Amino acid sequence: MKNPVTRTFLALLLLCCGTAARADSDYLDEKARMEPFYGPYNRAVYAQLHGRLDEACVLFAQAAAGAKKMQHGWWQEYKALVALGAAYHARRDFKLAEKYYLEGLADYKNMHRDLGAVGLSGLGRLYLDRGLPKKAEPLIREARDLEYKESGKRGDLTRLAAAVSDLGRLSEMLGERKKAEIYYLTAAKMLSGPQGEPPVHAGLGAEQMDSYPIILYRLGDLYQRGGNAAAGARYLAKALAAFDLWVNLEARPALKARRLEYRGYTLRALGRNAEAAAELKEAGRQYRLAAFE
Repeated sequence: MKNPVTRTFLALLLLCCGTAARADSDYLDEKARMEPFYGPYNRAVYAQLHGRLDEACVLFAQAAAGAKKMQHGWWQEYKALVALGAAYHARRDFKLAEKYYLEGLADYKNMHRDLGAVGLSGLGRLYLDRGLPKKAEPLIREARDLEYKESGKRGDLTRLAAAVSDLGRLSEMLGERKKAEIYYLTAAKMLSGPQGEPPVHAGLGAEQMDSYPIILYRLGDLYQRGGNAAAGARYLAKALAAFDLWVNLEARPALKARRLEYRGYTLRALGRNAEAAAELKEAGRQYRLAAFE
Protein backbone atom coordinates (compact mmCIF):
# COMPACT_ATOMS: atom_id res chain seq x y z
CA MET A 1 0.00 0.00 0.00
CA LYS A 2 2.38 2.61 -1.32
CA ASN A 3 -0.19 5.16 -2.44
CA PRO A 4 0.17 8.09 0.02
CA VAL A 5 -3.44 9.17 -0.52
CA THR A 6 -4.71 5.71 0.45
CA ARG A 7 -2.47 5.61 3.52
CA THR A 8 -3.70 9.02 4.61
CA PHE A 9 -7.35 8.02 4.13
CA LEU A 10 -6.91 4.84 6.17
CA ALA A 11 -5.14 6.74 8.92
CA LEU A 12 -7.96 9.25 9.11
CA LEU A 13 -10.54 6.45 9.11
CA LEU A 14 -8.80 4.70 12.01
CA LEU A 15 -8.53 8.00 13.87
CA CYS A 16 -12.27 8.66 13.42
CA CYS A 17 -13.12 5.14 14.56
CA GLY A 18 -10.94 5.55 17.64
CA THR A 19 -12.48 8.92 18.45
CA ALA A 20 -16.01 7.54 18.04
CA ALA A 21 -15.21 4.60 20.27
CA ARG A 22 -13.82 6.92 22.95
CA ALA A 23 -16.91 9.15 22.63
CA ASP A 24 -19.21 6.14 23.08
CA SER A 25 -17.18 5.02 26.06
CA ASP A 26 -17.24 8.51 27.60
CA TYR A 27 -21.02 8.71 27.06
CA LEU A 28 -21.61 5.36 28.73
CA ASP A 29 -19.30 6.29 31.61
CA GLU A 30 -21.11 9.60 32.09
CA LYS A 31 -24.50 7.89 31.93
CA ALA A 32 -23.37 5.37 34.54
CA ARG A 33 -22.15 8.19 36.81
CA MET A 34 -25.51 10.00 36.53
CA GLU A 35 -27.73 6.95 37.00
CA PRO A 36 -27.63 7.10 40.85
CA PHE A 37 -29.42 10.47 40.51
CA TYR A 38 -31.60 10.14 37.41
CA GLY A 39 -32.80 6.60 38.13
CA PRO A 40 -34.53 7.40 41.45
CA TYR A 41 -35.36 10.99 40.42
CA ASN A 42 -37.35 9.94 37.35
CA ARG A 43 -39.16 7.26 39.35
CA ALA A 44 -39.90 9.84 42.06
CA VAL A 45 -41.43 12.26 39.55
CA TYR A 46 -43.63 9.47 38.19
CA ALA A 47 -44.68 8.47 41.71
CA GLN A 48 -45.56 12.06 42.68
CA LEU A 49 -47.51 12.69 39.49
CA HIS A 50 -49.53 9.57 40.29
CA GLY A 51 -50.28 10.52 43.88
CA ARG A 52 -47.77 8.25 45.63
CA LEU A 53 -46.15 10.95 47.75
CA ASP A 54 -44.71 8.54 50.32
CA GLU A 55 -42.83 6.68 47.58
CA ALA A 56 -41.79 9.97 45.97
CA CYS A 57 -40.24 11.19 49.23
CA VAL A 58 -38.10 8.06 49.54
CA LEU A 59 -36.95 8.25 45.92
CA PHE A 60 -36.20 12.00 45.94
CA ALA A 61 -34.02 11.41 49.02
CA GLN A 62 -32.19 8.64 47.16
CA ALA A 63 -31.74 10.95 44.15
CA ALA A 64 -30.24 13.69 46.35
CA ALA A 65 -27.83 11.16 47.87
CA GLY A 66 -26.90 9.96 44.37
CA ALA A 67 -26.26 13.53 43.20
CA LYS A 68 -23.79 14.03 46.06
CA LYS A 69 -21.58 11.35 44.50
CA MET A 70 -21.43 13.13 41.13
CA GLN A 71 -18.46 15.36 40.41
CA HIS A 72 -20.61 18.34 39.45
CA GLY A 73 -23.94 17.22 40.83
CA TRP A 74 -24.90 20.31 42.81
CA TRP A 75 -27.71 21.28 40.41
CA GLN A 76 -29.15 17.76 40.45
CA GLU A 77 -28.92 17.72 44.24
CA TYR A 78 -30.76 21.05 44.39
CA LYS A 79 -33.54 19.70 42.14
CA ALA A 80 -33.96 16.58 44.25
CA LEU A 81 -33.95 18.41 47.59
CA VAL A 82 -36.45 21.05 46.48
CA ALA A 83 -38.71 18.38 44.99
CA LEU A 84 -38.45 16.50 48.28
CA GLY A 85 -39.44 19.67 50.13
CA ALA A 86 -42.41 20.14 47.77
CA ALA A 87 -43.56 16.55 48.32
CA TYR A 88 -43.52 17.01 52.11
CA HIS A 89 -45.21 20.39 51.65
CA ALA A 90 -48.00 18.67 49.73
CA ARG A 91 -48.33 16.22 52.61
CA ARG A 92 -48.51 19.20 55.00
CA ASP A 93 -45.45 18.07 56.89
CA PHE A 94 -44.20 21.65 57.19
CA LYS A 95 -41.22 20.81 59.39
CA LEU A 96 -39.63 18.38 56.92
CA ALA A 97 -40.66 20.55 53.96
CA GLU A 98 -38.78 23.51 55.45
CA LYS A 99 -35.73 21.32 56.19
CA TYR A 100 -35.36 20.14 52.60
CA TYR A 101 -36.22 23.49 50.98
CA LEU A 102 -33.47 25.07 53.09
CA GLU A 103 -30.97 22.33 52.23
CA GLY A 104 -31.70 22.79 48.54
CA LEU A 105 -31.45 26.56 48.70
CA ALA A 106 -28.09 26.31 50.45
CA ASP A 107 -26.78 24.61 47.28
CA TYR A 108 -28.45 27.21 45.09
CA LYS A 109 -26.99 30.16 47.01
CA ASN A 110 -23.52 28.65 47.08
CA MET A 111 -23.39 27.82 43.41
CA HIS A 112 -25.53 29.98 41.14
CA ARG A 113 -27.66 33.05 41.80
CA ASP A 114 -29.58 32.79 38.50
CA LEU A 115 -31.25 29.50 39.40
CA GLY A 116 -33.68 28.48 42.05
CA ALA A 117 -37.08 30.15 41.62
CA VAL A 118 -38.83 26.86 42.39
CA GLY A 119 -37.07 26.50 45.75
CA LEU A 120 -37.55 30.15 46.67
CA SER A 121 -41.26 30.01 45.78
CA GLY A 122 -41.73 26.75 47.65
CA LEU A 123 -40.16 28.00 50.86
CA GLY A 124 -41.88 31.38 50.57
CA ARG A 125 -45.28 29.72 50.16
CA LEU A 126 -44.53 27.47 53.09
CA TYR A 127 -43.96 30.52 55.30
CA LEU A 128 -47.15 32.15 53.94
CA ASP A 129 -49.05 28.95 54.76
CA ARG A 130 -47.65 29.17 58.29
CA GLY A 131 -48.63 32.84 58.65
CA LEU A 132 -45.05 34.16 58.61
CA PRO A 133 -45.10 36.96 56.01
CA LYS A 134 -41.88 38.63 57.12
CA LYS A 135 -39.94 35.40 56.61
CA ALA A 136 -41.69 34.84 53.30
CA GLU A 137 -41.19 38.33 51.87
CA PRO A 138 -37.56 38.22 50.59
CA LEU A 139 -38.07 34.74 49.15
CA ILE A 140 -41.32 35.64 47.39
CA ARG A 141 -39.87 38.82 45.90
CA GLU A 142 -36.70 37.14 44.62
CA ALA A 143 -38.72 34.25 43.17
CA ARG A 144 -40.94 36.72 41.29
CA ASP A 145 -37.89 38.46 39.83
CA LEU A 146 -36.36 35.17 38.67
CA GLU A 147 -39.65 33.94 37.21
CA TYR A 148 -40.02 37.22 35.32
CA LYS A 149 -36.62 36.70 33.67
CA GLU A 150 -37.36 33.07 32.79
CA SER A 151 -41.03 33.19 31.74
CA GLY A 152 -40.30 34.66 28.32
CA LYS A 153 -37.80 31.90 27.59
CA ARG A 154 -40.35 29.24 28.55
CA GLY A 155 -43.26 30.91 26.76
CA ASP A 156 -45.39 29.98 29.77
CA LEU A 157 -46.77 32.43 32.33
CA THR A 158 -48.12 29.82 34.75
CA ARG A 159 -45.31 29.99 37.28
CA LEU A 160 -44.91 33.75 36.94
CA ALA A 161 -48.65 34.26 37.58
CA ALA A 162 -48.38 32.05 40.68
CA ALA A 163 -45.40 34.11 41.88
CA VAL A 164 -47.36 37.35 41.38
CA SER A 165 -50.30 35.85 43.27
CA ASP A 166 -47.87 35.03 46.09
CA LEU A 167 -47.08 38.74 46.25
CA GLY A 168 -50.82 39.37 46.56
CA ARG A 169 -51.03 36.97 49.51
CA LEU A 170 -48.00 38.63 51.08
CA SER A 171 -49.49 42.10 50.64
CA GLU A 172 -52.77 40.98 52.21
CA MET A 173 -50.95 39.64 55.24
CA LEU A 174 -49.04 42.90 55.57
CA GLY A 175 -52.31 44.91 55.42
CA GLU A 176 -51.58 46.36 51.96
CA ARG A 177 -54.95 45.65 50.37
CA LYS A 178 -54.55 47.90 47.32
CA LYS A 179 -51.26 46.25 46.40
CA ALA A 180 -52.85 42.84 46.90
CA GLU A 181 -55.68 43.78 44.51
CA ILE A 182 -53.22 44.89 41.82
CA TYR A 183 -51.16 41.70 42.14
CA TYR A 184 -54.22 39.43 41.98
CA LEU A 185 -55.66 41.28 38.98
CA THR A 186 -52.29 41.06 37.22
CA ALA A 187 -51.94 37.34 37.93
CA ALA A 188 -55.50 36.63 36.73
CA LYS A 189 -54.93 38.61 33.53
CA MET A 190 -51.76 36.62 32.78
CA LEU A 191 -53.77 33.39 32.76
CA SER A 192 -57.00 34.54 31.09
CA GLY A 193 -55.80 34.70 27.50
CA PRO A 194 -57.58 34.31 24.17
CA GLN A 195 -57.60 30.51 24.50
CA GLY A 196 -60.01 30.72 27.42
CA GLU A 197 -59.56 29.91 31.09
CA PRO A 198 -56.66 27.50 31.59
CA PRO A 199 -56.99 24.20 33.47
CA VAL A 200 -54.95 23.50 36.58
CA HIS A 201 -51.20 23.29 36.17
CA ALA A 202 -50.71 19.64 37.12
CA GLY A 203 -46.91 19.39 37.20
CA LEU A 204 -44.70 19.04 40.24
CA GLY A 205 -45.47 21.73 42.77
CA ALA A 206 -49.07 22.19 41.61
CA GLU A 207 -50.20 21.30 45.13
CA GLN A 208 -48.69 24.60 46.32
CA MET A 209 -49.09 26.89 43.31
CA ASP A 210 -51.95 29.35 42.91
CA SER A 211 -53.66 28.29 39.69
CA TYR A 212 -56.26 30.38 37.87
CA PRO A 213 -59.37 29.53 39.93
CA ILE A 214 -57.50 30.02 43.21
CA ILE A 215 -56.35 33.47 42.08
CA LEU A 216 -59.97 34.32 41.20
CA TYR A 217 -61.08 33.12 44.63
CA ARG A 218 -58.44 35.24 46.37
CA LEU A 219 -59.52 38.30 44.37
CA GLY A 220 -63.23 37.73 45.07
CA ASP A 221 -62.57 37.16 48.75
CA LEU A 222 -60.47 40.33 48.93
CA TYR A 223 -63.27 42.41 47.40
CA GLN A 224 -65.94 40.83 49.56
CA ARG A 225 -64.06 41.41 52.80
CA GLY A 226 -63.29 44.95 51.63
CA GLY A 227 -66.98 45.78 51.31
CA ASN A 228 -67.32 45.50 47.52
CA ALA A 229 -69.94 42.75 47.51
CA ALA A 230 -70.78 42.97 43.81
CA ALA A 231 -67.20 42.57 42.63
CA GLY A 232 -66.62 39.88 45.22
CA ALA A 233 -69.60 37.83 44.06
CA ARG A 234 -68.58 38.24 40.42
CA TYR A 235 -65.05 36.88 40.92
CA LEU A 236 -66.18 34.15 43.31
CA ALA A 237 -68.69 32.92 40.71
CA LYS A 238 -65.93 32.92 38.07
CA ALA A 239 -63.71 30.95 40.44
CA LEU A 240 -66.40 28.35 41.00
CA ALA A 241 -66.85 27.92 37.24
CA ALA A 242 -63.08 27.66 36.72
CA PHE A 243 -62.77 24.91 39.32
CA ASP A 244 -64.93 22.75 37.04
CA LEU A 245 -61.92 22.54 34.69
CA TRP A 246 -59.90 20.72 37.35
CA VAL A 247 -60.56 17.17 36.17
CA ASN A 248 -58.89 13.74 36.32
CA LEU A 249 -57.42 14.29 39.76
CA GLU A 250 -58.31 10.90 41.26
CA ALA A 251 -54.67 9.81 41.19
CA ARG A 252 -53.45 13.05 42.80
CA PRO A 253 -54.94 13.16 46.34
CA ALA A 254 -52.99 16.26 47.44
CA LEU A 255 -53.99 18.18 44.31
CA LYS A 256 -57.57 16.97 44.60
CA ALA A 257 -57.57 18.10 48.23
CA ARG A 258 -56.37 21.56 47.19
CA ARG A 259 -59.20 21.85 44.65
CA LEU A 260 -61.77 20.74 47.23
CA GLU A 261 -60.34 23.04 49.87
CA TYR A 262 -60.45 26.19 47.76
CA ARG A 263 -63.77 25.26 46.16
CA GLY A 264 -65.09 24.91 49.72
CA TYR A 265 -63.74 28.34 50.63
CA THR A 266 -65.40 29.78 47.51
CA LEU A 267 -68.77 28.20 48.34
CA ARG A 268 -68.53 29.47 51.91
CA ALA A 269 -67.76 33.01 50.70
CA LEU A 270 -70.87 32.77 48.49
CA GLY A 271 -72.98 31.79 51.51
CA ARG A 272 -73.49 28.17 50.43
CA ASN A 273 -72.42 26.85 53.81
CA ALA A 274 -73.75 23.29 53.67
CA GLU A 275 -72.01 22.60 50.34
CA ALA A 276 -68.86 24.29 51.64
CA ALA A 277 -68.78 22.09 54.74
CA ALA A 278 -69.06 18.95 52.62
CA GLU A 279 -66.24 20.06 50.29
CA LEU A 280 -63.92 20.99 53.17
CA LYS A 281 -64.61 17.71 54.96
CA GLU A 282 -63.69 15.76 51.84
CA ALA A 283 -60.61 17.98 51.38
CA GLY A 284 -59.44 16.96 54.85
CA ARG A 285 -59.91 13.29 53.95
CA GLN A 286 -57.91 13.70 50.74
CA TYR A 287 -55.09 15.48 52.59
CA ARG A 288 -54.95 12.55 55.00
CA LEU A 289 -54.74 10.16 52.05
CA ALA A 290 -51.86 12.20 50.62
CA ALA A 291 -50.03 12.21 53.93
CA PHE A 292 -50.43 8.57 54.93
CA GLU A 293 -50.91 6.59 51.73
